[in-house]
Parts: sequence; C-alpha cells; structure tokens
Amino acid sequence: MDTNMSRRDLLKFGAVATTAAVGVSMLGCSTNSAAADGAADATKAATGTASVTMEEATSQNILNVEKTVPNFAYIPDIDYKQTITKNSYSTMKMDIIAPSSDKPLPCILYINGGGFTRSSPAGHLWERMYLAEQGFVVASIQHSVVPAAKFPQPLLDCKDAVRFLRANAATYNIDKDRIAAMGNSAGGYFATMLGVTADIAKFNEGAQNASESCGVSAVVDFYGVSDLTIIGAGLPDGLEEGHDSPATTEALMINGTAFGDNKGASVFDTPEKAAEASPFTYIDSNDPPFLIFQGTADTLVSPVATAELQVKLEEAGVKATRYVVPEAKHGDPVFSQPEVMDLVVDFLNESMPAKQG
Repeated sequence: MDTNMSRRDLLKFGAVATTAAVGVSMLGCSTNSAAADGAADATKAATGTASVTMEEATSQNILNVEKTVPNFAYIPDIDYKQTITKNSYSTMKMDIIAPSSDKPLPCILYINGGGFTRSSPAGHLWERMYLAEQGFVVASIQHSVVPAAKFPQPLLDCKDAVRFLRANAATYNIDKDRIAAMGNSAGGYFATMLGVTADIAKFNEGAQNASESCGVSAVVDFYGVSDLTIIGAGLPDGLEEGHDSPATTEALMINGTAFGDNKGASVFDTPEKAAEASPFTYIDSNDPPFLIFQGTADTLVSPVATAELQVKLEEAGVKATRYVVPEAKHGDPVFSQPEVMDLVVDFLNESMPAKQG
C-alpha cells in the first residue's frame, strides 16, 4: 500500500475493501437479506465521495434575501447593581437586546410596570424587539418594589441602571450620549422621574458608577403615574376615593406598611413625602422632551394624571407631546401596535439624532 495516501484516499480504499469483503462473506446468500432484516448498508457512508457536484449544490432553488433586519444578541440576567450589607447580598437584573452594528447605537432603558409591587425585565418583549429592529439597544430592568423598599430606592435603582449602561457602553455597543427612558404605568412614573431628577443631588448620593451621568435624552411614558395624589383624579364609581387609603401601593411606597410604630398613612396624610416623590416638584426647562400615551378608558391611572404632566412640562418650556387613544384601557394591546411604536421610533430619532461625521 502507498504510505503517502491521504486520509481521503484511505477512506475510498477502505470503502472498496469493505465492498469486496461483504461480497465474499455473502456468497450463496440473497443480496437482499440484509435490507430485509433492516440492517444498515455501510457501503453508502464514509466514502469521502458525493454524487452531487458543487455547481449543482449551489444552483438549485435559489432564494435571494434582502438583509433588512439586523442580527441580535439577547443577553439576559445581567447583574447591573449589587448591594452588600452586613447581613445580606442582593443584585438587580437587566436584560439587553443588542442589534449588530459597526457603530455605537442609541439605547432605551425600558421599565416595565407592576403597580410598584412587581418588577421584571421580561415584559413587553414584542415592543422591545420592535425597537431593537429599528436600531436601538434595549435594556429592560428589575428594580426594588414595595413593601420591601420605599421611595426613593426604586428610583435610585433606575438611575444606577442608566449609569451601568454608560459605564459599559463599549461592551454593549451603546452611544452613551443617546440614552432614553421608556416605561408603562409604574414604569412610566420611573421613566418620568429619570427625566426630571438628573440634577437633583439627594437622589444621586451613594450611586454606583458614580462618575457616569444618570441623565436621559428623552422620555416615553405609556399611561404612567405622575403626581401620586392624582392617580385616580376624576375616575367614576368611587375609584378616585379608593386612592385615599393607606393600603394603596403608592401610599406603601412613600409611607411603608402599617407595622409596629408605623401606623400607615395615605399619600394625602403625608403631603411632604408625596411632594418629594412627585415629578412636578422637579420639572424645569432643562428636562428632555417627553412623548406620552394615554387611553380614555383607563381606570387604573386616570387620564388626568398624564394630562397634568403634559401641562406642567409645557409650562416649564419642555417639549411634551401627548396622544389619547379612544376606548383604550390600562395596558391595552392597542399601545403595542405599529402605528404607536412608529411614533415612538420617530420621536426617539428626532430627540436623539445621530452624530454627524
């Protein structure tokens, strides 16, 4: 045997030898018996040869595809914040959807609502994917919730999330000068608070990645809470009066649960705390532009709440555009439709234009 035979030649030689051996061993027997018994025919495999040519393999049933949707990296369960105390260690999670790109992309911090009692990065996946398809890195976050945490802790988490994105901009291909905040319901409240409190010193003490800014370039607010004392303003059938209770989630967020020396209180019993947690307290002309959506049939967050937010912003000279959707309820699927999402994309592109050159 030629000792210089390649591995491919050896495979071919082995296939010939196998065929010959099989022929000898089956002399006097039916050549169909192996197939009848269901045995594998090893002569068809591992030969190093193919009956199809390269031209045939690449010229049949051609499908030409235009590349209009980018590839994505979906990165879940990122620890964006660690809190260490004497007796505990906790982390806050972030999910990132990052489109492929050869240049840094604008980013959206997405805050899912949960009535101040729940927080998960997993919500509104379709909307986040739609925004990523339009060229945005989308980071959705977990934050602290009541009753375990009180204001301002959830807001501080959101601020640390913005700083984390800036500190890790190179890792996730983010343009750190183009970061927007977006949220729905309670998430809309925190997005709003990010927009109006970037320069408020008391909310920036003890920050993680403190050298980075927590400011955002734009805010998108879907039927979000604004001032905690007007969540139910004008709602019918006792719904407005229901917010007088110390058991409402907004009351728990600023006053905590009734336990021990704390007897509990409504947002109306503690106006100083309610004012500290109100975006109206901090609005000024330096705030970024807002895009607001509200349904007329919302009975969880009154349309008055977002309308009053628009009034306060415009009075301060801040650009604020608000759309009202007839008969839409709180969390209505209508807010996920392309007509709405395209308004969001246009607003963000206008508010965070790409750098020239």
